[in-house]
Amino acid sequence: MQRSKEKIWLNYVSYPVTTAVYFERVLQKKYDVITCGPMITPKIIKDWELENLKLEITPQDYPLEKDVDIALLYNSVLPEYKPDYFIWVESVGGNFPQNVNKLNIPTVCYLVDTHLHLEAHIDWAKNFDFVFIAQREYVPKFKEAGIKNIYWLPLGCDIEVHSKLSNIKKHEIGFVGSFNKNPRRSKLLGALKTKFDVYYERCFWDDMARVFSESKIVFNNAVKNDLNMRVFETLSIGSLLLTDNPPNCGQDELFIDGEDLAIYDDNLIKNSAEFYLDNFELSEAIAKRGQELVHNTHTYAHRIDEMMKIVKSQSVTTPTAGEWRERSIQNTKITLKDINYLKRSFVIPVLDYSPASQYNIKTLLNDLETIDGNVIIVFNNEEVADQIKNHKRIDYYSIMKKNVGVSRAWNIGINMSHTPITFVMNSDLHVKKDAVNKLEKGIINLTKAAITGPQGSFFNFYEAKDLDYYDKGTFDEPIPVDAVSGFFFAIKTKYFHNCQINFDNRYTPCYFEEWDTGLQIKKAKLFNYVIPATEYAHEWSGSIRALRTIKYLNKEETAGEILTRNKNLFLDKWRKIVDETKLEESFLESYWVKLIIERGNQYIQNQNFAKAEEIIKELLKIFPYNKESICNLGIIEYYKGNTESAISNFEKALEIDPDFNTANDNLKRIKEISN
Repeated sequence: MQRSKEKIWLNYVSYPVTTAVYFERVLQKKYDVITCGPMITPKIIKDWELENLKLEITPQDYPLEKDVDIALLYNSVLPEYKPDYFIWVESVGGNFPQNVNKLNIPTVCYLVDTHLHLEAHIDWAKNFDFVFIAQREYVPKFKEAGIKNIYWLPLGCDIEVHSKLSNIKKHEIGFVGSFNKNPRRSKLLGALKTKFDVYYERCFWDDMARVFSESKIVFNNAVKNDLNMRVFETLSIGSLLLTDNPPNCGQDELFIDGEDLAIYDDNLIKNSAEFYLDNFELSEAIAKRGQELVHNTHTYAHRIDEMMKIVKSQSVTTPTAGEWRERSIQNTKITLKDINYLKRSFVIPVLDYSPASQYNIKTLLNDLETIDGNVIIVFNNEEVADQIKNHKRIDYYSIMKKNVGVSRAWNIGINMSHTPITFVMNSDLHVKKDAVNKLEKGIINLTKAAITGPQGSFFNFYEAKDLDYYDKGTFDEPIPVDAVSGFFFAIKTKYFHNCQINFDNRYTPCYFEEWDTGLQIKKAKLFNYVIPATEYAHEWSGSIRALRTIKYLNKEETAGEILTRNKNLFLDKWRKIVDETKLEESFLESYWVKLIIERGNQYIQNQNFAKAEEIIKELLKIFPYNKESICNLGIIEYYKGNTESAISNFEKALEIDPDFNTANDNLKRIKEISN
């Protein structure tokens, strides 16, 4: 009599939360599955912190020793009990049946923790006809070892198990997992605990789903760059996943930061968590999109389907990460456009068609056809407004009868923005999606970021001129600066809506508003950052160069007249603020000073005294009373053998600040040595 279903022997250590259980649940729907293998031991339960298992641990259909001769067993059973396929799934406890390679049926193994046991896995895989591994990075290593039938098959989720069990969010951040031998994980969760409600429980199955469901954010981190189960399980449950981005594992190709989940940098994890906790509607939309993606493509049913296609010669390879991605985004209800309209807005003041530039509001709107987000236009010209206000890419607009200037236009547009991130753009800007994404990530992740932009400067307040300007393509990492250039920047909207920061309307129509805002941000103990983005083009003063005079409100002035007036306003305003609020005079010092001092300290530590002396003397030309730099000159002179000169510098630093401990300590030490 012909069997109605093909038979599979599924070999693994029996305990109810191992990967093989999910395989078994899927396989049972199409195959006659016989489980075989040993039971989990009390020692393993203790070592793996599995004491909270609430599910019954039952023997397999064929209870076996971990090193059983599987070929002998196969040959001893009646024909109707012989399997058509043998599938071994990695589980705890060293379950390695012998003579797998002597079975005369297709044999399959699935390896989960190759990142921890690479050499052992390669040796073990040589026993099987088909080898599937969860960690993509190691596929080439298996091929180098001569294993030809090696395939990447990531872990996944079980929709019935990994489902939302509660709509009530009790915890800001939740985590389920082990701290066993994982100091990095402990450190990251410890950092989160200093600022947020973090709930931890070592639990499984429904209990795990409950914790994830009740958490606004679920924390994850990889171990040795693995793509772990928690990624798929959290997404399936529908809570926002906050995870690192391990290289080479495929995660960044399967799921996109800010679209399907949230990525953190270890040193900036609190900033990322704060942003998404502050913006719960956005977080929920991202979580729902992530849930759709894993349900579309990343269930264990999808994995088994691909595995058996290979085993049955119906396919020659498993999908690539790109192919999994393409499948997952088909027919999603939550689109990327939905996410970005919740996340970002673009504010663009428009006076004219930028006659001195090849770019204008029309070309910028064309650029924004490919960049999602709310477009808010503040027209400073009724005639231009009448011509383009109905453009399909404009979501909101405001029309001024007269030119109200840059600061007022920015304020109007930002007040119209209802998203956590607002971009401000000149109408003569040409921009690509990557530049927008880079500035946006800076706003989300960088510490106390109020503004990010691709260009900016350190400035000398006392002389009202730039000390150092960071132009396009001249730097390769985010840098906190005094001010970000105003032609293109992103802001964290909440700081402007709660009146911590605003653009001072008195700088109408232009000039000095960026420096003024930079000092407001500094006073609020926040930061301006320049971000290394180059995917844009802009010509300086594209509108102003075309005008002999600038008309605004009921006035008309030359650019020079406006520049002089606003310079005086800027200097008077901030001298008065420093005096009235009793800020230290050092408040008006540029961050450039701190940067140069740090570089000088580094050169001194590396004993590159010539270079340290060079940059410190350059700083002292501009800021001759900087005590830290004078003290550092003393240290350099001491190492050069010039004791008297060293003492003189320490004494000069103490004349500026008698309580300057570093200079005082160095002076005492050098005098003790001299005596």
